Amino acid sequence: MVGMSVSTNRKPHWAAGSYIDLVIAAVVMQILFFVATFWVGTSGAGFYNDNLREVQYALRIQLALGWMMCIIAGIGFSILPLIYDVQGFEKSLMRVYVGMNVTGQIAIAAAIMSNDSSLFTSFATVGITLLCASIISLLSPSMTIFRSKSSNGDTVGPFSYALGAFLPLLGLITTLSWILRNEHSGILDFSEGLVFDFFMPLALTALIISHINRRLEWEIIDSKNTSKVFAIYAVLLLLALISKPLHERGDVSVRLTAVLQFLPYFYIFIMLKPLTIVSKISQGNPYNKMVISSIFWLPFIGTAAYYETMGYVETTDAMMSYYRWILIFGVAFQVLWGFTSYLHHDHKKTPMQTRKTQWFTLSAINLGTIITIFAFFSNYFQGDAIETYPRVGIALYGLAYFSILVYWIKETFVCLYTWHKIPMFYDKYLAYPEQGSGFKED
Repeated sequence: MVGMSVSTNRKPHWAAGSYIDLVIAAVVMQILFFVATFWVGTSGAGFYNDNLREVQYALRIQLALGWMMCIIAGIGFSILPLIYDVQGFEKSLMRVYVGMNVTGQIAIAAAIMSNDSSLFTSFATVGITLLCASIISLLSPSMTIFRSKSSNGDTVGPFSYALGAFLPLLGLITTLSWILRNEHSGILDFSEGLVFDFFMPLALTALIISHINRRLEWEIIDSKNTSKVFAIYAVLLLLALISKPLHERGDVSVRLTAVLQFLPYFYIFIMLKPLTIVSKISQGNPYNKMVISSIFWLPFIGTAAYYETMGYVETTDAMMSYYRWILIFGVAFQVLWGFTSYLHHDHKKTPMQTRKTQWFTLSAINLGTIITIFAFFSNYFQGDAIETYPRVGIALYGLAYFSILVYWIKETFVCLYTWHKIPMFYDKYLAYPEQGSGFKED
């Protein structure tokens, strides 16, 4: 009985709410990323053009597996142990992950701003290896969640547990692609596509469905069908990914390739039932506006990918493709920060009906995306190659990020007095909410 009383009085596991540490890391590293990007566009333009493909790849891996992955990992560290009622992930693991991730991003930024090809190769190799090692280190907790998949995650299905198991493979492929870039032409394109055209769309969709199906309990996608939706969506993304090298070899027509680029985003947009979402909103149900707004940009990603593949709209080699630009700013930015903000309010136990919308951020990011898409179609009708993204849109994205920075500085250092270790709503998945996740009575 004595041992029993000690066990039942244990404090909730530290991992619940660990998103705070990773959000701080993401905010700081986002500043570093923008500094490196600004340097490339100003002082480092010559170096960038001389080492175009390698610098592009390093920057984009820093973006996806750096601060964006920090937010995804923070969400995973915080809510997955609660949802599946398993012992929270070890604190030492998170420290290892954050240490390698942050150091990797710093190394890549130093490589790009070194303005020296030899130093760039050395530092970029270190940085990319550390970023990949950081996600490979998540193998153990990912497998813990995967083995617990039959428990409480039914409303989200494999969107909730399958992606973590893919992370070590993604890290390994990314590392090998960088090492073998000189031996195999096109391997960096494939690796970059695997990150941005397969993993990121799946991860962002998982967060969208988690918000809608699980957190809001709207069940837009029937829980019995989530596995089928996941499988079809993943297959469509893979077909879109492999169709590009097949087209370059002449094995697949350009139109079929373009259609395959469009289909995944159109499919998942339909599966998310936008009309039902609008109906739920019109009924006055609370929701996170950034997460929901991101859904309505999905068809534009597919459309832009179709037009660019067909050659109707062309960008310079120095630019990121338009469809990925919309994916990052129109969808990823809103999903990641919107979901994290809603989770933060859950930890503060703020009633859903009284949660304030970050209207400035929401307006800036969506207005910037509208301007970007307007420029895209303007170039299509004029038939001119696009040499730069609209500066007004970029400025609006910058303002949106600055507002996010101010918000999280305030929330992290000023407004944590109402913060609770176990968030509202998620405690319903726990057999012993007071003891935290993974507790089992002797």
